Amino acid sequence: MLYTNYDDDDDEEVEPVNAQLKIDLMSQWLVDDWIPKQPATDWVTTWIPDFCVDRIVLDKYDPAFDLEGGYRFSGSQAFDCPATSPIEHYDYSGDWSHRSGAFHYTFTQTEGEATVVVAVLAAHFTDQGNLVCLACIPRDFLVTWTAFSNECNRLDGSLEPTQKVVIIGGRAASFVPTINWTEVILPPALKTDLLDDVQSFFHKGVEVYKRLNLKPFRKLLLAGVPGTGKTMLCSALAKWAIEQEYLVIYISSADQQGSTFSKIQQALAVASSSSYPTLVILEELDAYLHKHEKALVLNVLDGSESFINERGTLLIATTNYPEAIDERILKRPGRLDRIFIIPETRDRHDAEKMLRQYLGAMWQDAHKAVVPNLVGYPGAFIREVAVYALTQVAYDDKVDLPLTLLEDSFKRLKEQIDVRDDFLTKRGAARLGLAIPQKNGNKD
Repeated sequence: MLYTNYDDDDDEEVEPVNAQLKIDLMSQWLVDDWIPKQPATDWVTTWIPDFCVDRIVLDKYDPAFDLEGGYRFSGSQAFDCPATSPIEHYDYSGDWSHRSGAFHYTFTQTEGEATVVVAVLAAHFTDQGNLVCLACIPRDFLVTWTAFSNECNRLDGSLEPTQKVVIIGGRAASFVPTINWTEVILPPALKTDLLDDVQSFFHKGVEVYKRLNLKPFRKLLLAGVPGTGKTMLCSALAKWAIEQEYLVIYISSADQQGSTFSKIQQALAVASSSSYPTLVILEELDAYLHKHEKALVLNVLDGSESFINERGTLLIATTNYPEAIDERILKRPGRLDRIFIIPETRDRHDAEKMLRQYLGAMWQDAHKAVVPNLVGYPGAFIREVAVYALTQVAYDDKVDLPLTLLEDSFKRLKEQIDVRDDFLTKRGAARLGLAIPQKNGNKD
């Protein structure tokens, strides 16, 4: 097997590196030096994946995990081998990860004292650090070794809960959610219903799904016009889940790939590898329903092609345009278990609560005069009214926020929205070839 190395500076082909030669050296050493010193048995040398020599994986490995054949993995010990050199790798966070060298992997019977020692060799075959790994095992131990390798594979893709949300497909690796659930302002019944649904699934629903022979995979959709706070809701639920020591994953379209099905698939694969309840957040679901990938998304939402996390996976998706989502997703039971409509502000109490929250220490009882005007607007509008007013306070070096300044902020933003809506209405009519009546009654 021939691998070609390239110089990064000029892209010219340089000296070929023969991985097969490295494999031959290691396997020959096993035959000539290692096997003759072992108990007489039928030994076989096999190529193994590099996650079997990853320290991060082995550190996660549970020594009480029972393998097929009645064995448990007891640990590894390095030994000297002239066919490979011991070199350690570390990852972006400074944790020791892959390693080259020679190791004895010991497996002990769960009921008994018998042990099996497997020789594992790992060596680099390119200057970029690529590894080739071999294991020399008894032939009748293959089933146990395969179970061990499969568990290493699962652990390689698994993540531990942290104080951060893991990002799939974004420009950053993670972020820290800062919104508390108590800061979320929604109609009380809706707010309680949403959190109860999430809590109930993880606390009781997972076992119900299993009893019904269903995958413990629940899907919720938050729908509403832009600015109603769906992103804030997702952040608050992420923070809540982290406080429960759940794994939280956010699917991002911020990189060059954009909104692709592969990111959804990757996120669910990571969730399935987790030993913890997992919350997956997918904003703007409609953006992922490309014509050539819609069927793939449908199958995943059905659960027929989704991965299994025995502790439960809850997917929370959002959309500003539910009408853009295929009716097969919206109306078919099981694809989306529940749809929560996140409304604009419905009453004065919620509008005042939002305004108080955004104004903070600048709030005055006199500001209540603006509250009736805010009903019917999304939370993002109310936030912008507050932010614009506070900005003017800072510009003018004021020590407090006069009511007149807050009223002026509302009027300015309302005028902008009215102009925008008028523009969109005329543009839509023009596309349909309709005459647009003028305010003075003239056609021209």
